[in-house]
Amino acid sequence: MKKIKLVYVCECLGGGVRKHLVDLLNHLDKQKYEIHVIYSENRMDAVFAQSITRLNKVSFHIVPQMEREINIAKDFVSFKKIVKLFKKIGPDVVHCHSSKAGVLGRVASRYCGIDTVYYTPHGYIIQNPKISNKKRRLFSLIEKVLAKQFTTKVIHVSKGEEEVALKNNILNKEKSLVIYNGMDIPQTKENKINEDFNIITVARMDEQKNPWEAIKIIEALVEKYPEIKYTYVGDGEYYQEISDYIKDNGLDRNIKLQGFMDNPINLLEKADLFLLTSLYEGLPYALIESLACGVPLLATDVTGNNELVINNLNGFLYKQSDLEDGRYKLELLINNKEQLLKMSDNAFQYFLSHFTFDKMMKSYDDLYTQL
Repeated sequence: MKKIKLVYVCECLGGGVRKHLVDLLNHLDKQKYEIHVIYSENRMDAVFAQSITRLNKVSFHIVPQMEREINIAKDFVSFKKIVKLFKKIGPDVVHCHSSKAGVLGRVASRYCGIDTVYYTPHGYIIQNPKISNKKRRLFSLIEKVLAKQFTTKVIHVSKGEEEVALKNNILNKEKSLVIYNGMDIPQTKENKINEDFNIITVARMDEQKNPWEAIKIIEALVEKYPEIKYTYVGDGEYYQEISDYIKDNGLDRNIKLQGFMDNPINLLEKADLFLLTSLYEGLPYALIESLACGVPLLATDVTGNNELVINNLNGFLYKQSDLEDGRYKLELLINNKEQLLKMSDNAFQYFLSHFTFDKMMKSYDDLYTQL
């Protein structure tokens, strides 16, 4: 049987995007697919760098000029290199991930006459509440043109992300498909009551993840609840200034910055609560991992988060930028261990019913074989 030539185009290879891609690369049937990855090192984390050396039967092609920011000269060079690679490989399917690769990869696919082209935004930039209306209109227009003229289907990782696209007239329903991210079922899951109240965040320390809000929520409660132990796993642009703030304000007994970890599952399993203060999301892997470990959630009420957090079932949503609401709901959980244990059970059951790895992989295999 002739193999399907599948090419991924990715500029961002850190965090959830990297995890998603590496999961696909590890588990797609190499007897069925000839897999290529066109990528950039500019936003690549250590886990992906290690994966390149470990993944068998996957061909990697670097385009160093491909970067997040708009740069006409570099973007043109990147486009030409991607076109050259497409002509050499002859893909049956191209799948582009995130915005920059989504532009370059889709336009290059059209230029080369490739018929089957998918795109996963992993969160639209227009979901960011801090961008101007002018930029929001511009990015919406770009996404709309590319979705209509250059894309077979847009693969959304959440229904909320799809709703954003529909609401902003980026595409019609027929052009969209929702495939939830998934992960393997953990080996064990057991309820526990810790002496300390262990809160964890696993996220980049950048504008989207809004880490300062998490620090402020915790800071306001540690005097009243000295048993709070908060661990932030992740690095990024705000890491150093937050680290300095914690030391300068004597918060280091309660707040620990763990930095980047390639597999924080052991910390997740010991946590009582997961806190996520994102400004916007696609569908965050970290929350799925928390559900799989039976860890209740406290997160901002934004797209993506609100499909994983069901109020009073497996955690609480709080209003974005409303620190008082976030603190109030955190206090409810600190003071009600019985409710917390129920939410832990519910979290694991919600994971089993929606976000297992087998469900995700079957959906992608079905998608790629529809030629």
